[in-house]
Amino acid sequence: MFKQRKWISNEILNWESYSESSTVLEKEKGERAFRIWEHAKNLIENNESEFHLADGITNLKRALNHRLKLIEEIYCFKFVEINNKPKGYMEILEIFGVVRPFLMKRLLTIRNGIEHNDEKPPSYERCIELLDVVWYFLKSTDLMVQFAVNDLAFELEVKDDKSYYFVLKYVKHERDIFIINGNIPEKLIYDEFTPDTIEVVLGEIEGIKDTRLSMAYEEKVIELPRSSIHGEIILSDFDKIGIINKFVFSY
Repeated sequence: MFKQRKWISNEILNWESYSESSTVLEKEKGERAFRIWEHAKNLIENNESEFHLADGITNLKRALNHRLKLIEEIYCFKFVEINNKPKGYMEILEIFGVVRPFLMKRLLTIRNGIEHNDEKPPSYERCIELLDVVWYFLKSTDLMVQFAVNDLAFELEVKDDKSYYFVLKYVKHERDIFIINGNIPEKLIYDEFTPDTIEVVLGEIEGIKDTRLSMAYEEKVIELPRSSIHGEIILSDFDKIGIINKFVFSY
């Protein structure tokens, strides 16, 4: 079936953005990593022998792994379609601004040496440093595992206290699909490719349900001069990474 295409200036992605709707996630899952971390803390601070330190490091890795698995369960970063995506999960998270991987990978190296090669754990002071590293990672990702953004709203203020407004929905449906609903100034919409624009395939997306405009959208744009846009927005890797980052950190 023939689909109409438009091109929209990519400056719309720089409009003020915020969460339009979100889901409250299961609290117990988010807290589990902290309880494992507390157990690791007790083992390391007890420090009666190298075995306490070794067990502490092992449980630090457990806490880290639990949080990483929960993040992947919620956000599916491994399945985001971008070119030249690294194989390592820490490096994937780094692309989306979730983590700086160096110290985390150091913890994994130490733990693997203990677990697989019977190596001695690092000094007590180094174990305390790693304890803090994992704690900061858990705290920095805590809101990620408490709330998941469903729809991301973008708004541009114009004269007379009115605004243009659109919503992006990210759907994982055999492939990455980003759906745009809203109103864009006509001067930012083109009928053919223009530099610094984003392609939009207009119309309903086959197999995707619930892409109607929200009541909030309808209230915001009533009586505005507008050009309505609804369809699949085709993002470059760079823009896709930026948008997913906004989904993850827009709370």
